Formats: sequence, structure tokens, C-alpha cells
Amino acid sequence: MKRRTFVRNLALATPALAFMPYLDLLGHSLSGKVKITDVQCVLTKIGFRVSPLVKISTNVGLVGIGECHHDETGYGAKDIIQNVCKPILMDQDPLDLEYLVFKMSTRTSYYGGNHGLATHAITGVEFAMWDLIGKITEQPVHKILGGGSHVKEVRAYASSGPQDMLSKDSCAEFAALMKSQGWTACKTNILRDQEWNKLDNRRLSNVEADRNGTGYANMREALGLEFDIAVHCHWEFDFDSALRLANAVAPIRPIWMEDPLPIAYNEQWVKLTEKSPVPILTGENLYTRDDFRPFIVNQGVNLIEIDVSMAGGLLEAKKIADLAETYYIPVCTHNVAGPIATIASANFAASVREFVAHEAFIFHPKNKAGNGINGDPDVLGYDKDVIKNGHIQLSERPGFGIELNEKLIKEKYLVAGENWWK
Repeated sequence: MKRRTFVRNLALATPALAFMPYLDLLGHSLSGKVKITDVQCVLTKIGFRVSPLVKISTNVGLVGIGECHHDETGYGAKDIIQNVCKPILMDQDPLDLEYLVFKMSTRTSYYGGNHGLATHAITGVEFAMWDLIGKITEQPVHKILGGGSHVKEVRAYASSGPQDMLSKDSCAEFAALMKSQGWTACKTNILRDQEWNKLDNRRLSNVEADRNGTGYANMREALGLEFDIAVHCHWEFDFDSALRLANAVAPIRPIWMEDPLPIAYNEQWVKLTEKSPVPILTGENLYTRDDFRPFIVNQGVNLIEIDVSMAGGLLEAKKIADLAETYYIPVCTHNVAGPIATIASANFAASVREFVAHEAFIFHPKNKAGNGINGDPDVLGYDKDVIKNGHIQLSERPGFGIELNEKLIKEKYLVAGENWWK
């Protein structure tokens, strides 16, 4: 519902409201007249992890909806939102976005130096504020960000792969699924004797390297040369192992090899990027421009990947992307959050000129069948398909274009013990 229609209907339905001072906004901009009256957080599981949802209410009846990056239970982010962010935001103008994010970031800086749960919480709040700003100005967020007025969709890549990369039949089955749903790119985990989240060491054996060479070659044969394949490491290796893996998969010409070295920047990243026969990418575990800066200015990667819901929000992601562009480094987006954060992230992606692809998970049963990404799309109340031919569709409605299906979330996706917001 448009802002003017909402306020007009409110006045007609409740005559007493005709005497309230903000009804003179019917013919005027809301700029400078909107104040935050409440900030709430509720824990849901609308994706494949717990999603803390944020609702910011205002004195004019408009609300903004956001979603925080996950932690194990969501309670960390919820605590910070309720006890730190809310007192800062109350009675403030949501258009004062950068000022308010600065206040929240400064207030929580001793919780981890603007890393971790505090930044996850602030980003969920920032998303909700952007949604509000779009509704106040009656513009989609991707247009407000400056680069999305000519973009209707954002290219995505499926974080998925064959059941067995070493089986040509399995690769052919996977390729048929990808092409039937219109995908043009995927990111597939490497083959490893150790599970990525239970490492014993950072060494890759020659046998493992050769297995990956064979597995990804099978994928390339099944998918064809025009289909982009990303090689997915999980910051697993030392320099030598990463370089041997890069050489093993080089014949398939992957679009990138992701997170081959441990998370923190050091000179080995530069050395690997210079010696690798395939493009090197990192970024999913980095927070704010301070973490990204050394990778960019020292050219320690060929591409960066920003997790917008983790790195600090849309405004911070824009600053990171702008820095990357000055070094001719393309930008991708990592995203393991639920549908709301996915749409928020895609609105950022639309504003990046040198954008490559946006991560999309298809674990949810509906997603596997080609309906939506990163969870149940029906929670969004979106006005178009979330995913179409491997591209995230952008709404032209104000804000993120979301009209949250609260009934569905309460009935199906509310975390046990949680009470729905007012």
C-alpha cells in the first residue's frame, strides 16, 4: 500500500485521527517527519538457519522489515537489538541512517571490534531502516542506492553440486536440473577426505587434488563451457595445497576458486593470486571495509565476495564495492541468510556496476523444485517470482517490495518459545 493511500484510509476509517498533526502529510513529503516508535526482534526459521527478524515501527504507521545474519540460536543478535540498538533508535528519524549506524557501531565496538554478533544485529536493523526509507520516499531500495534504476534482476549462482562429482551420470543429472531451471552458474564444494568444518590440518594430498581435477572435469563436460562453475573451498588450505588445487582444476576454467586460504589477510594471498592459474576470491567472513581493504589495495584477490548481512549492511557494502572498483576488482555476494536478507542483498547487488553473481541456496524443498531461494518464498508476499532463469527478480514496490506473510511465519516458522511481535 502506498504511503498516501495508507494515511488517507486511516483517516477515513477513524475520524478522530483527522485531528492528529501528522495527517497534514497527505499532500507533503514525509521527510523529516517520521520518528521511530518501536524496534522489535523475533526468531524464526524461514531459511535453513535461525533468522532473527527485525521490525521498526514509526509514528506514521509505516514499518520496516529486516533480517539479521545468523548465529547458532539468534539470541545473541536479539539481545543486542533489544538492549543496545532500540534505545539508540527510539524517536529518531530513520533517514539519518549513517549517523544511527555509527552510533550503534560505536556503542557495540567493545563487543568484538565491529565484528561478530553485534554487527549481525546492527545489519538487520539497517536493513529494516532501508526498507523504511524506501517506503518514506516511495522508491525501491535499489533505485535509492543509485545504480538499480536500469536493473530488473540480478544474476545468481546456485550453491549446489552433483551427488557424486566422480560419476558422469550424476553430473549429467545435475546439469539437467541446472539447465531446466535456467541457472547459468553454480558453486560446488571441493572433494576432501576431511570435512571442511572439522579440519585436522590444512594439507591437501595429491590424491585429493587429482580427485578434484577429475570431478570438476566431469561437471564441465556435463554443463558445457558456457556455464560458470565456482570451486568452493572453506578457507581450508595452506599456500602449497591451495596452489596445487588451483592447478588441478585449472583445465575447466572456473569462474573463481573461493576461500582457499585461512580467513585473515597476509602476504600469502598476494602470492597465491599472482601464481594461481585460476581467479582467486574471498570475502564471506570479512566485516566492514577495514577487513576488505588489505585484500583490495594489495591485490590479494581477483574478485571479492561481500556477505551484505554480515559485512555491515547495504551502506557499508556500497563503500566496499566502490573501493574494489577503483582497483578494477569485480564484486560478488555471498549469502547464507533467509529470504528477506536475500532480497536486501540483491538490492545492493543491483547498484554495483561490476557485479558478477549473487549466491542462492536451493536446500529448501520448494527451492529444489525451482520455487524461490534460501527458504520459503511465500513468507515475502513478493509481487513476482523471487528467482527466474537463474536471476533474482527485483520489485518496483517501495522499500524491498516485501509484504511479510506474518500468518505463515507464525504458523510454520516461528522458533519454539518465541512470541510474535505486536
